[in-house]
Amino acid sequence: MRSGSRFTGNKVKIGDGSWIHRDVLFDARTASVTVGRNVAVGPGTMFITSTHLIGEAGRRAGQPVAFPIDVGDGCWIGARVLILPGVWRRRRLVLAAGSVVRSDCEPNGLYAGIPARRVRDLQ
Repeated sequence: MRSGSRFTGNKVKIGDGSWIHRDVLFDARTASVTVGRNVAVGPGTMFITSTHLIGEAGRRAGQPVAFPIDVGDGCWIGARVLILPGVWRRRRLVLAAGSVVRSDCEPNGLYAGIPARRVRDLQ
């Protein structure tokens, strides 16, 4: 694991053989972030577990909520990927650089874009 990554909270688990590049943010104050075995995480990636419900007109950032993030074994997460609360990635997939992941991803696929969509099957 590279220095320079930021951990907020103590609910981060990183599996054996995984590599975390510099400037990665783990928002794990109120919900966990689990990174499986043999995962590569590119620089500037953000794992965000917390958000807000939409509030009233006077305060749109309403009640805070948090949901865990779980990254399966063997994934490759490109540079500056944003992973939003509650997302579960299955094993052996690739998240292209700059993608915004807001929903679950199925295994053995390449996901890219904003929002991230499956663009190719992988063997």
